[in-house]
Amino acid sequence: MAAISVQLSGVEHPFWKDLPHTDICQVMCNDVLHGLHKAFNDHTAKWCRNIVGDYQIDKRFRRLPKQHGFRHFSSGISKISQWSGREWKDLERNFLPVIYGVVKSDIIQAVRAELGFIFTAQWKHLSEGDLQRLSEFDQIYDIHREAFVRDGGCQVKRGEDNWAIPKKHSRKHYADNIRWAGATNNYNTQISECYHIDMVKWAFEHTNRKEYLAQMILWLTRQDKIQQRSLYFHWIDNDWLSYNQM
Repeated sequence: MAAISVQLSGVEHPFWKDLPHTDICQVMCNDVLHGLHKAFNDHTAKWCRNIVGDYQIDKRFRRLPKQHGFRHFSSGISKISQWSGREWKDLERNFLPVIYGVVKSDIIQAVRAELGFIFTAQWKHLSEGDLQRLSEFDQIYDIHREAFVRDGGCQVKRGEDNWAIPKKHSRKHYADNIRWAGATNNYNTQISECYHIDMVKWAFEHTNRKEYLAQMILWLTRQDKIQQRSLYFHWIDNDWLSYNQM
């Protein structure tokens, strides 16, 4: 199928194709948490690790001075299998000085451009000049990205577009997204991601790990009923103020 040939999902006739006044590119906004933070860790950081080696990267992260409020990767980063959004951000804050001196200058420029894009895209107020700067960061990255292939960071697949990475390509549309929908914090999934702890992780911990979905739903239902009962008691006691301060 034509869609599969360009690494799409294979849906040839999506439901929105003939809807009037509909531009799907304006409906689906870019996501900073997965489209920028996770993409940096999955691609650029991984390619740099392939070039430098996990031992050298871990050693440099361990030697960084501790900073209050930020994670110190005292065991390095190569053994981390489950990353949080905050850890992705702490990785980005320290990554450029960690690789300085052990990779070539064009890789430094590519990483610096991508980090500049990530940090700028998260600003709460952006002017046209800032949006133009996003495009410039992306252009600088495109100029130097072949250095990752040259130095063995990522493998080249013959006959394929090695840069057909959706999360990398989506950066070219961030400026338009911001013009249409405002600053990226308006539609960042990090806002709702925190509910995974309350609605998924805690619920899973109260199961026996067997056929856990039904148990999770039951636990969440009970928690909701307990909360509603507490609300009712505060209402009949006219004690709303103390409840809202809990």
